[in-house]
Amino acid sequence: MNMVANIFEAERTKLISLCYRMLGERAEAEDAVQDTWLKWSAADIDKIDNPSAWLRRVATNIAIDTLRSAHRKREIYVGPWLPEPLIQPDAHEPVYHFELAQECGLALLWAMERLTEKERAAFILREVFDASYSELATTLGTTEAACRQLVSRSQKKLQDTGPRFDATPEQVAELSARFFLQSWLTILIRHCHF
Repeated sequence: MNMVANIFEAERTKLISLCYRMLGERAEAEDAVQDTWLKWSAADIDKIDNPSAWLRRVATNIAIDTLRSAHRKREIYVGPWLPEPLIQPDAHEPVYHFELAQECGLALLWAMERLTEKERAAFILREVFDASYSELATTLGTTEAACRQLVSRSQKKLQDTGPRFDATPEQVAELSARFFLQSWLTILIRHCHF
C-alpha cells in the first residue's frame, strides 16, 4: 500500500493544479483529487502501465462530472460566477512565486466559463500541461482529430466571445471589492494568530 500512496503523492500537486484550473475552487479541486485517490486505491495498480496518465485521466473525468453538476446548479443562479483565489501558504519557497503567477490566472478561469466541460479539459491539458493530442484522446476517451477540434474550438471561443453574464459597472465594482476584501481577509487570517 505504501508504493500506491507514494505514486499518488508524487502526482497530487499536479492533479490539484489541473482540477483547480478546471473547477476554479480549491475545495472542489481537493475533493476531485480525493475522489481520484479513492479510485486509485481501489484500482489494480499492476495493470496500469502509466500511473501519471491514469491519474490525470481519472481526475479530469471527475472534474468534468463536477462541472456538469455545477453547471446545472448555476443555471438557476443569475449572478456572475467567479473562481476563488488560490493562496499558497508558504511564500518563502522559490517555487511559490512561479506557482502564484500561474494560479493567479483569474481572467483565464473566468474565460474558461465560456467553454464546455470537454473543451475546458482539452484546452487546459493541451495549453497548460502540454499534453499531446494522443494523450488528450486517451484521457478524454475520443479521437485525436476530435481533440484537435476541441482545442481549436476552445481557443476560438476564448478569443471571440464576451462574458457569459452581462454585469453593470456597479456590479463589477461591488464584486471586485468583495473579492479583494475576501482575499485580504483570508491572507490576514492565515498569517496572523489572534
